[in-house]
Amino acid sequence: MNYKIIVCFLLISLLTAGVSAIPPLPYEFYGNVSINETPAEAGVVIIAKVNGTEVGNVTTAAAGTYGGSGTFDRRLVVNGAEDQIGEFITFWIGDKQAAQKVRLYAGESQKLDLTFIPGKEGSVDASVSPSQSGTLASVPSEEETPAATATETKAPLFIAPLAAGLALFIIGRRV
Repeated sequence: MNYKIIVCFLLISLLTAGVSAIPPLPYEFYGNVSINETPAEAGVVIIAKVNGTEVGNVTTAAAGTYGGSGTFDRRLVVNGAEDQIGEFITFWIGDKQAAQKVRLYAGESQKLDLTFIPGKEGSVDASVSPSQSGTLASVPSEEETPAATATETKAPLFIAPLAAGLALFIIGRRV
């Protein structure tokens, strides 16, 4: 009986050991898109990149626009990693970069008109400012991040299986 309890305890511990933090919410974009001051054709793929890595894309459904502001409209969804928060997102059509660039924040939705003009690549910072949105993610700097203290507890996802395994062990010993 004890062997089964120990095996269950170890399996639960191993399953939860790989659980990491919840990824940040995506950043969504929609708006108008033009190439050399001409509306982009339908079927053009717009790619979002952070530090050269693709983090999202969308295909234009109508000429000159991508995504929409409606609740169920498709948007350019950027799924950045937690360590990319605050980095610039650049937008690409093929090998052409948009003039606009935006800082990555979690859980935002923004209307962003993209213009692809040679010589203007990444020159316009169109990041959301606090006056535009009251839900801006707070990205603390290293100086603002408090150091861990000895009184902090571990995540419940790690403690719960340990407690369950201990309880099963105690119950198994009584039976």
